[in-house]
Amino acid sequence: MADSEHARIAQWQGSLLPNIVDRLARDLPDAVYAEWPVLPASYEAGFRRVTYAELANVVNGLAWWLIDQLGHPSQTGEVLAFIGPNDVRLTALILAAVKTGYVIFFTSPRNSPAAHQSLFDRLRCRVLLTPDPVPAPAEPVLEAVVELRRLAIPPADELLSRKYPHYGYSKPFEEARWDPLFIIHTSGSTGMPKPLIWTQESGVRQHNGSALAPPEGVPSLYGLYLGKRVMNTLPPFHGAGLGQYLFFGIPFGNVMISPATATIATAQGVVEALKRSPADIALLPPSVVAELAQHPDLLEYCAEHLELIVYIGGDLPEALGDRVAAKVPLRCQWGASEVGVPDQLLPAELSGRSDWHYVRFHPDAGIVFDEVADGMYELVVRRDEALADTQLPFSIRGLDRLEKEYRTRDLFEPHPTVADAWCWRARADDVIVFLNGEKTNPVSMEHYIVAHAPELSGALVLGAQRFQAALLIEPADADLTRTTAEQAALVERIWPVVEEANRAAPAHARVEKPLVLVTTPDRPLIRTPKGTIQRATSIAQYSAEIDRLYADADVILDDDDDIVASGPRLDPSNTNAVAQFVRESVGAVTGWHDVDDSVNFFERGMDSLQVLQLTRTLRRGLYRSDLGISTVYQHPTVPQLTAAVISRRGNGARMEDPDREIMEPLLSTYRGLIHQIPKTTTKLSSLGDANSSTRPLPEPVDVVLTGSTGALGTLLLHALLRRPEVGHVFCLNRSADGGRAAQAKRFAAAGIAADRISFLHADLARPSLGLDDATYASIRARAALVIHNAWPVNFNLALPAFRPQLAGLVNLFALAAAANHPMRIVFISSVGAVAAHRAGPAGEAILELLDTPFPNGYSRSKFLAEQLCDAAARHLGQPVSVLRVGQIAGSVRSGGAGAGMQWNRAEWLPSLVLTSLRHLRCLPDSLGPAFSNVDWLPADLLAEAVCDLAFAADLPQEEEGGGGEDQPGAGAGVFHLRNPHTTPWRTLLPAIVDVALKHGAPRPDIVPPAVWLARLHESESSDGVSNPAVKLIDFYRHGLWAPRDAGGGDDPSAKLANNNNAASPVVMLSVGRALAASSTLRNMPPVGPEWMRKWVNEWIAAEK
Repeated sequence: MADSEHARIAQWQGSLLPNIVDRLARDLPDAVYAEWPVLPASYEAGFRRVTYAELANVVNGLAWWLIDQLGHPSQTGEVLAFIGPNDVRLTALILAAVKTGYVIFFTSPRNSPAAHQSLFDRLRCRVLLTPDPVPAPAEPVLEAVVELRRLAIPPADELLSRKYPHYGYSKPFEEARWDPLFIIHTSGSTGMPKPLIWTQESGVRQHNGSALAPPEGVPSLYGLYLGKRVMNTLPPFHGAGLGQYLFFGIPFGNVMISPATATIATAQGVVEALKRSPADIALLPPSVVAELAQHPDLLEYCAEHLELIVYIGGDLPEALGDRVAAKVPLRCQWGASEVGVPDQLLPAELSGRSDWHYVRFHPDAGIVFDEVADGMYELVVRRDEALADTQLPFSIRGLDRLEKEYRTRDLFEPHPTVADAWCWRARADDVIVFLNGEKTNPVSMEHYIVAHAPELSGALVLGAQRFQAALLIEPADADLTRTTAEQAALVERIWPVVEEANRAAPAHARVEKPLVLVTTPDRPLIRTPKGTIQRATSIAQYSAEIDRLYADADVILDDDDDIVASGPRLDPSNTNAVAQFVRESVGAVTGWHDVDDSVNFFERGMDSLQVLQLTRTLRRGLYRSDLGISTVYQHPTVPQLTAAVISRRGNGARMEDPDREIMEPLLSTYRGLIHQIPKTTTKLSSLGDANSSTRPLPEPVDVVLTGSTGALGTLLLHALLRRPEVGHVFCLNRSADGGRAAQAKRFAAAGIAADRISFLHADLARPSLGLDDATYASIRARAALVIHNAWPVNFNLALPAFRPQLAGLVNLFALAAAANHPMRIVFISSVGAVAAHRAGPAGEAILELLDTPFPNGYSRSKFLAEQLCDAAARHLGQPVSVLRVGQIAGSVRSGGAGAGMQWNRAEWLPSLVLTSLRHLRCLPDSLGPAFSNVDWLPADLLAEAVCDLAFAADLPQEEEGGGGEDQPGAGAGVFHLRNPHTTPWRTLLPAIVDVALKHGAPRPDIVPPAVWLARLHESESSDGVSNPAVKLIDFYRHGLWAPRDAGGGDDPSAKLANNNNAASPVVMLSVGRALAASSTLRNMPPVGPEWMRKWVNEWIAAEK
């Protein structure tokens, strides 16, 4: 590209844009720079050509005008905003501002008033340049921004018709290269938009990147642009639009052809423009390409008159893109305001029918792809000094301080057969996380629906923090007001397309018909100037309707007769009839033709949405509105589910407990596997009498940490790296990159070097932990400590679902046994493992009664794991510690990698407080016998305490518990982790009330739990979807405030056995051994008002 005649004369290498334009005006004065329509709203009068001589003259005219109106700025980079049409003044104003020491800020007219004020305040901008009369897009800015002065810029015709004296620019390159060039801003889709200050160095790097020589025999996309006439329909106030005029036209001679400024880019408009000013290439937003696909006559004209169509600024539905690509060459170009537009290659192997939406970046762009989810990769620009001349992000003010990389949050999928070819799929913010933790990328489904339903102009899949997905659709005739019946008719017409999209979507992400919402004319989907839909803001304007949609859908779906045939009411006491109904219902919701009674639903592939559908079917067919989804999770076969629904009828009859029945067989199985692990005689003899769980470790210690990507795992990793005795940490995680991406940003922000960490993809349930032989051998040789934190916290799952975790624990014992030195294992357990202990405080010892744990799969799996830890310690002579953790609270310290680790708002206490302040306007005066004396442990202090215990010196073992096997080794050491001090709940209430008042909430009443529960029950029907505590009402009623029968009658924990959201009731835990071993615990203050204020402030801020 740099070999063209235009580029040779421009001498753009190591030169700044004002000087390049002046040089071209001198040596190529008659060369055409760009063409603009003569009229602002039509092409009837044709186009006005502007030469480089004319461009340089307009730059001079505007430079003198700025000095005349404003004088010289007090410092270089004083900000002036501009809102006006896309004509010659746009480029000229940027260069005139550079010459005079100002910088032009381009703000989007679509910003909210608050966004305008925020941007102008951050930039200290108090002057707005506009044409006369004031254009409509500028009026909201003038209204929103206080103390804003407007200046009327001279008309384009006047500037082009007059001759101005030269305004020189003699600032040396090295001195000027870091001066601002122009300012744009981020979209603000996840908050207030932020300004992006491009420097002159940014322009230099974009020039360098565009001129990169492609590999031998491989054409580049920029090579196709060279010297061509390019129809540019991108908005001028966005980076991609500005870049075409500044970085591709000026240095390389592309002639830019602009659309009419007073119209929105459309396919019809593109064709009209082409008829009056021919082009070789059209640069279009995806919305215009999609429109061409739906209008064969317009597409045919483009096919006859264009060499290439390039789209940029979003994704394009494959079906629509295929239609266009069949007629005219089509290519995707990726760029971002923070990255520029990197050079792309067009290898011969990317010539398949649908390869138009794949990109391959030039290797010298420094772009890498980090896997962040299964099959999804984030585009990352990794800083490389050897490529500094082309890495644009690190030249933008603010981003230039990034030491390692810039993460774009753009997600791509690799080409199935072509290496280094990538297809854009979504923004990271687009990914939906459902209430059950499952995720989906909705973009493919949305594109399919829009591409195959001509009646629609837009579609958004939603469902964050819901159990299932919903669909928001925008009619193509969005200005037409529809009655409810007409909206329903539209849904019926497009429903076959949604069903087709459902078949291609993950099962848990499919949409049901009652969960489709139609937009109204007064609230169309909000789009960026490039035509892409702004997801968060579009969904937010329908938040009330979406809440009602989900609430109504529960009623509609529970009453739906699609699955259950009409007939006589089923007798719920007839076992055979109920079993047949369960069998048919399972088959109906899953599509399985045969439902074997012995098959586990989840092993066969039942997903969370099908669980929800099955639960609704059972409620309806059995007239059992009390059945919850946990009933299905806990009883995942036809016989088990049949027995469960029959045993639940009547006056609180106790259910059968299949999990309880398999605890002993499971324990026997995994104990047997431990006994098959060979003992290392030399290691046992070297331990002597000190093989207890707290034998001192040699220094430096290499550590294995599992589950490092969650909140506690991150804090544990940070705490380990702060300890001088720790050498290296091996992080074993299930993600493909071993958890690197999840930690990189946190640790970079905390200033922690990653050279002491290895992130490894592992599957603990597989032999050798799923690691390759060399890595496994290295860990076995080096590690002296294992902290096992990885365990799914899912109260829905039945005990058999935790088999992989139990197998993984056994494999960790095998790792330690194979080491030629003592390797201590620290297992993070839960108070739930001993929550049903009733004989006084639970001691710091292994408790063996099978009724000791809280009766859910999670707690029972932790209990069994504790038994296995004890068995390994006794049989293998390994030092093993079990840490039973009580209620974990939010972090309380600032700074470090754990900064921002907030208490999960979905947990029982944050939900209680938020519901109390937002809905009930009252707080309970007691948290029941379990929690009224608060002994919570902040997560960051917990991490320090875990490390204290992991490195603790020798301590005696309590006499109680353990000893269940006739083995010579000592059993596992047990430590309880809770706050050693208690605080009455009532003393924390004033802090909560104080925070509520400061946030403008009404003063809440302090009421007895019975009153609070009554108000929560009343709120359940009115706003249950948005009310977080409603989801936990069974826990509050039967767990938190369950009556305790001193006579040993009805066991309250049994009432919680199938409450899928319940935390474990807290049993009193003795903490003597843990206090003796942990200075963090000994020095820990009680939970006080200051911590409580911090947590509540964080919850409320996150809600907003």
